[in-house]
Amino acid sequence: MLTRMNQVIVPRARRTRLRSARRVRVRESIGREPERAVRSSGVPIREWMPIAVRIVLPLLGLGALGLAVHALTNASAFRVKTIRVSGQMRVSAEEIEAIIRRTATAGALRTDLRALRAEIRQHPLIKDAEITRVLPDELRVRIIERTPAALVQHNGALVCVDEEGAIIGDFHVLGSQTLPLLVGWNEENSEWARTENRRRVALYLELQKALSTPEPSYWDRVDQVNIRDLTNVTVNLTESPMTWIHLGDRDFRRRFELGLHILSAVKKQDVAELRRLGVAPTAELLQEDVTISYVDVSQPSRVVIRLPESRRAPAPSRAARAGDVRARKQANPQPTRAR
Repeated sequence: MLTRMNQVIVPRARRTRLRSARRVRVRESIGREPERAVRSSGVPIREWMPIAVRIVLPLLGLGALGLAVHALTNASAFRVKTIRVSGQMRVSAEEIEAIIRRTATAGALRTDLRALRAEIRQHPLIKDAEITRVLPDELRVRIIERTPAALVQHNGALVCVDEEGAIIGDFHVLGSQTLPLLVGWNEENSEWARTENRRRVALYLELQKALSTPEPSYWDRVDQVNIRDLTNVTVNLTESPMTWIHLGDRDFRRRFELGLHILSAVKKQDVAELRRLGVAPTAELLQEDVTISYVDVSQPSRVVIRLPESRRAPAPSRAARAGDVRARKQANPQPTRAR
């Protein structure tokens, strides 16, 4: 007996789920891969962006600032319009202003003040200068001039020198001022000569100070000051230019007064005063209108007075040279020294 059977096939749900899940996973993985690639490529850009901004922006700012400063410094507002000069006496303000305008072409802000100061100091009468800039368009200059300290002879002309021995101009620089001539200037172009000349000026100024104060002042009576020998300052007087007084290198006022007293006693033929001053009153020294070549008081305890050669007695005779001491003393009594 046959039996009728119906077959029903039902798909496995489990397998379908797995396959669908796999398909979904594959689809998800395929869809996520570009996103991951995008994400992985975007991370370095985000990290470097702040650093780039921090570097670029300051550089741009500095560049803009430089352009602005360049534009400002070159603007017409900083051109030198006002120049104020002070401290000058022998140099005219117009002369100094011409030097400044020729040098300060970069404007008040950019002018090199050291270079300008060096240019101003090239003037022989200017020792130094103090320069101040007052923005936007002004320069102020205070001049320190060289002052004439002595009158010397250089290359056959009379010139003035300052306390450092620098030549500052001819004798017209003195104006109405008068100075005794300093004799013995070394004209060699060497450091040794310049050092010697500075020492001469220092002795000259020391002598001037000693003879000027206290009262009475003797400086106006000095005609020339000879300092060829740095150890022996010698002066002559305006009233007797043929007579020189040797003073040595110190104690100038006391020695100068001693020389004046000796010359006065000789002129008055004052025997007692000559003896008091330590001078032997010889017959030649007591002649009327006697001329004295020099009085050496560099050693006050040994005063030496010398007469001109024409005033001396003739040379001793043969008999005197043979041994007549008395005739020899009468024949040549000079120089006379203090006892």
